[in-house]
Amino acid sequence: TIRANLEQIAERLWSDRAVVMVGAGFSKNASAKYPSWFELGDILFEKAHGRRPDTNEKSYLSLLKVAEDAEAVIKRPALDAVLMRHIPDDTVDPSTLHETLLELPWADVLTTNYDTLLERAQRKVTSRRYSTVYHQDDLEYQKKPRIIKLHGSFPSHRPFVITEEDYREYPQKRAPFVNTVRQALLE
Repeated sequence: TIRANLEQIAERLWSDRAVVMVGAGFSKNASAKYPSWFELGDILFEKAHGRRPDTNEKSYLSLLKVAEDAEAVIKRPALDAVLMRHIPDDTVDPSTLHETLLELPWADVLTTNYDTLLERAQRKVTSRRYSTVYHQDDLEYQKKPRIIKLHGSFPSHRPFVITEEDYREYPQKRAPFVNTVRQALLE
């Protein structure tokens, strides 16, 4: 039953064994200015093709492929700049939901978000101190609980993971992050 699952999650959470994964949708709690996955896809489609997608083209299934196409046209530094321009990190404050999430006793907070909402929210949380891991080489040196930035972070922890090639190479290039996520799933 759902109650049994919730009780199991609560038991693991309160024994400091639970890990949470935060994706792009969570940032929308801070502001509607944050683009959805599909809105970001439209922006990248326009960079790749010089126009907005029409209704038939809206059926593209892979933001990763659209990002790959955009990178081929505008190159990687410009692709990173597009992400930084359209994800309003420095003009939006973390929501109370960000703070509330970090008040819970997570062993780690894994995030694919480039924004710094979680890092800034943790400054207001007095019940727990999270260290932030931006680079895989820092995993072993940062004490738990940690906020682990799996896909890069604004303003300068790049490359941002966004293209098909980034995802294809991720297991080899970022093996410590992959192992951390796998271990969290096992536990």
